[in-house]
Amino acid sequence: MDIYVKEVVRGWKEFTLTNNIIEISILNFGGIITKICTPDQHGNTENIVWTFNNYYDYEKNPLYLGALIGRVSGRIPDGRFKINQQAYQLEQNEGTSHLHGGSDGFHQILWDTQIKKTESTAELQLTTKDIASSGGYPGCLNVSITYRLTKENEFSIHYRAVPDTATILSLTNHTYFNLSGNMKNSIYQHHVTIPSSTILELDNSLLPTGRLLDVTDTAFDFRSGALLRKGLKSLPDIKQLALADGYDHYFVFENKRSYVDVYEQTSGRTLSIETNQPGMVMYTANQGSQGYALTDGPLPAHYGVCFETANTPLALYQDKLPSMIIQAGALYDKTTTFQFGTRQPFSSANKNRTSNQ
Repeated sequence: MDIYVKEVVRGWKEFTLTNNIIEISILNFGGIITKICTPDQHGNTENIVWTFNNYYDYEKNPLYLGALIGRVSGRIPDGRFKINQQAYQLEQNEGTSHLHGGSDGFHQILWDTQIKKTESTAELQLTTKDIASSGGYPGCLNVSITYRLTKENEFSIHYRAVPDTATILSLTNHTYFNLSGNMKNSIYQHHVTIPSSTILELDNSLLPTGRLLDVTDTAFDFRSGALLRKGLKSLPDIKQLALADGYDHYFVFENKRSYVDVYEQTSGRTLSIETNQPGMVMYTANQGSQGYALTDGPLPAHYGVCFETANTPLALYQDKLPSMIIQAGALYDKTTTFQFGTRQPFSSANKNRTSNQ
């Protein structure tokens, strides 16, 4: 296990965690994951996440590439919410909505850092104190984010935070994955398994309507696994997919600890995601890279997929969903773990669960 550090731009540092099989690079600015390099089934190591060609593009980062998202991920309608009947108004940075923590969210913070390595782990800890009324949110918030890579090829993101006043919180990471390697193919050949029987319906503004939709016999049923190609190729005929030009939907998990499996058929790469978050937005990069220069060139739609494990802002308005209100002095404690591996070409005998080699 090892950690390499280099200066990049504007005083930013890039930390690379490695176990001599996998390399994961992270900026102290925005906690941004810039690269994840893993081998395919033939031993060829390639980058499997979107990366800007120029570090300066991370400064504005309109695509939220690889970034930490907070205080709240997703869209809050009109930027308004209440805690104990006290109303709060947040910045409206996407139309009338508040998106991904606002323009000064956690993706724009220069984090304090501490590194630690042992024989079995390499670890980067990011910390900050988000001040009261930052972006309109109530209270000060002490935040600690720990990125940890193990010799078993597990990469975890551990989110911890304690507010001094009741506030709302839902943290995630916005990395765009493409397991084909170096973005050489679309995500059509990604076979995805999601333990969710319901999604949140979207309206024309991509805001949840409040309705839970049963996924049975729809393009949103990934309980037994399905290729992304199936839904994305038929999206003009499926209203919910046509609204977003692909998937941008919140999947409600069945259990307190849930597992998502991804397998890319051409490379043999696997990605298993374990989380204690209540659900996940799967976003299939429906507008492509929007002309921004990536290391692999400009990318069209559906060349990346985000797995944004988090709570949903709809919880602010519906009691049937887990609350995202964190009381003063309480601990917000969430972890999402990504395990990387490979397997032989897809067959019916091994379709239900990935195996790591």
